Amino acid sequence: MIELTSSLIERFKEKAQLPPVPLQAIIKSAQNDAVEFAQLIIQEGYLDRDSAGELVAAELNRTYVNLSKSLFQQNIVSKLPLDAAQSHSAIPLYHFGDAITVGMVSPNDQKAVKELEGFLMTTVSPVFCFLDEIESAIKVNYQTSQTVDDLILDFDLKPFLSGQVSETQLAELVESKPLVKIADSIILLALKERASDIHIEPKKNEVVVRFRIDGSLVDKLFLPEEMALPLASRYKISAEMDITERRKPQDGRLNFELPMKTLDLRISSLPTLYGEKIVMRILGSLYTNAILNLDKLDISPEILRPLKSTLKQPQGILFVTGPTGSGKSTTLYAALNFISSPTINIVTIEDPVEYDIPTFNQVMVNDKIGRSFQAILRSVLRQDPDVVLVGEIRDTETARIATQAALTGHLVLTTLHTSDAIQATTRLLEMGVERFMVAPSIIGVLNQRLVKRLCEYCKVDIQPEEETLRQYFFWEKGAPLPRLYKGEGCERCGGTGYTGRIGIHEFLRITPQIREAIMAEKNYDDILRLSIQQGFHTIRYDGFKKALRGLTTIDEVVRASASETDFA
Repeated sequence: MIELTSSLIERFKEKAQLPPVPLQAIIKSAQNDAVEFAQLIIQEGYLDRDSAGELVAAELNRTYVNLSKSLFQQNIVSKLPLDAAQSHSAIPLYHFGDAITVGMVSPNDQKAVKELEGFLMTTVSPVFCFLDEIESAIKVNYQTSQTVDDLILDFDLKPFLSGQVSETQLAELVESKPLVKIADSIILLALKERASDIHIEPKKNEVVVRFRIDGSLVDKLFLPEEMALPLASRYKISAEMDITERRKPQDGRLNFELPMKTLDLRISSLPTLYGEKIVMRILGSLYTNAILNLDKLDISPEILRPLKSTLKQPQGILFVTGPTGSGKSTTLYAALNFISSPTINIVTIEDPVEYDIPTFNQVMVNDKIGRSFQAILRSVLRQDPDVVLVGEIRDTETARIATQAALTGHLVLTTLHTSDAIQATTRLLEMGVERFMVAPSIIGVLNQRLVKRLCEYCKVDIQPEEETLRQYFFWEKGAPLPRLYKGEGCERCGGTGYTGRIGIHEFLRITPQIREAIMAEKNYDDILRLSIQQGFHTIRYDGFKKALRGLTTIDEVVRASASETDFA
């Protein structure tokens, strides 16, 4: 235990502007434990985790590392046995210089540090971390495919071998501890791999578990075919879905509890030839916290400036377009945070609510009880909103109501599924909204894609081929060669050459001339030509600039921004 000193209390009081009454109550509840005191301050919302951690670490003359933002070198983590990590409340992070950095709740415990050095066979550089961070990191980072295989060996598959399991038996089995451990271990492994989606696919002779990592599906586990029914049923019952109904698709949502936070997973079941396929989308992540700040989303300055200017307008519709999984929700919430203030009323309408933000009024769509986008939007407009976020424009009625709201003094942020920014100017017309409403209501369109980010540890310069340069750049033979990069593959990126993803964007600001072109029924090509004359650049332009900066590759940009004309 780290003692709660009067000097630390004073620093917290000054930093968090703590009123006397709640401060005394928190001191009493903490029972002289500095870490417990800091965590209570965080829970009550007086300070963020980083600020509180830094204050405790300063008291110890140590550095604070927020494990939700840290990378783990898995070969270093595995050097410390699981039982030692749990008993010492410690986890290795990475090898730096001659020492291994280890996250600890008590980094000044010299006896514990010496014992850790014995396990790791090198010098330990201890840093301070909160206990819930360490417990969550241990649960995730010590998870392996072998862990899942071992759990399945201990699971009794006999009831499923005949394929004649009664509904009563199934209801009992899905609550059994061995099955719960297997289901949880698959999710933990996905978190360790930083996956965005989990696919559980029953095949003729096996069940294949695949993770979507950095946009690509990767085979991770191969389970016995008999696991299809119990595993699907376990996830369905956790998401309050009907486990007796296996002939129709179903959707649900489950909460996955970890010491540090609760993760939301959106789950979908689909009947296939060999059983129900389960897909789970992880909303948010334990180790890649969503960055809800426009300045930290890697948006290029020449796009960010006009985007911020557009967001400051009091009314109109701003669209964010792109395919599923391209980060539209993150961008929309970052935009809301940019304009949020105590003087405006922000309401969001979503299916589902992806980020829980206390300062916003958030409403979740539920079509089963009549809470559709259009029904909620009508009600919201009677709630005196200044800004309305509509998760998605899905139908003509919602499009018409959103357009009307934009024309009557509201700022509306929403998404559309279009292949580029220019198409958004005509999509509402195609949906049946009148031209005289569309033209004056749209104020901007941000189109985005996600591309794989080059690994910083193994990327190297490459000499581009002349054919590539002629195809994508204004380059003539004999001119200086631009610098491009590739990832060679290393331990930190799993041999792929990439770690994480980065956004590429195009932003169309609706000028008076473009508005007139929409009203004059100009076609796509005319509007594109006019936009380019006014400074518009396509998404490939932004992508190629980021490739030249060594953030991604030309191949990634071309793949993500491919259009129908590329295949003509």
